[in-house]
Amino acid sequence: MNLTFKELLFDFFKLKQSLLLIWTGFFAFLAASNVKPNPSHLVLTLLSMFFTMSGTVGLNMVLDADIDSLMFRTHRRPIPSGRLSKQEGALLSLLAVAIGLVLGVMVNFWVFLAGLLGFTIDIILYTYLLKRRSPWSTVFGGFAGGMPALGGWVGATGSLDMHGVLLMLLVAVWSNLHIWTLATYYVEDYRRAGVPMLPVVMGERAGVLGSITSAIIVGLIVYSLYTLGVLTTYGFLLSIVPLVIVLFYLTKGLMTKEYKTWSYKAFKIANMFMAIVFLALILR
Repeated sequence: MNLTFKELLFDFFKLKQSLLLIWTGFFAFLAASNVKPNPSHLVLTLLSMFFTMSGTVGLNMVLDADIDSLMFRTHRRPIPSGRLSKQEGALLSLLAVAIGLVLGVMVNFWVFLAGLLGFTIDIILYTYLLKRRSPWSTVFGGFAGGMPALGGWVGATGSLDMHGVLLMLLVAVWSNLHIWTLATYYVEDYRRAGVPMLPVVMGERAGVLGSITSAIIVGLIVYSLYTLGVLTTYGFLLSIVPLVIVLFYLTKGLMTKEYKTWSYKAFKIANMFMAIVFLALILR
């Protein structure tokens, strides 16, 4: 292994990208506990998320090393660049997942289950079975991204309910908006690597249409959270603004046929939306 600890965290375990999902779990926990959390449960839940997600991301990179080596965006990652072997990466990843699941058990069964489902869906269903075969792989894989939000909610409540499920679905559907806007911009990269993403198989216009559909469904889920009282009126309005901007950009892309340009703009705002809507959960 020829990686510093910082490179291991940020280049292999992709901490920067995982922080957004940890963010969803953190604010879901606070919202579920009415911003008066059990400190030990909060810390254990966040640590469980961190280790489970880090291990999942790492194992994903082990399995996708051949794809990463062919893409301009990813060819400098630790395994393709030779700074980390597949065996080392797999060992570190599985150890991290094991630690995360043990920490989840220390909170409650539901936190453990959310972590286990996130790992299983991402690695087996998405990465191993579907990613190289179907343009709809992200529809199923998105549920893995929703598990930290669910884990945060059940970490505070100790039970599964509709509120937690809706938060999970919010992130799951948003994940498609996130990946399809990015894949539309990097369509040549995915085509070169032979990954059948939606815009690769059906064209960039289909990537934009899929993104618009995802954004509309996300809006409906946000409205459902508002009607259930999880979001206040102020939180709802704050959350909808970036989503409206995303839809404007994507519609602009359809009208001008400048799919890549406007998809990338939408991608940037879509990331902001997810941070904003979960922060809005605790606004009262």
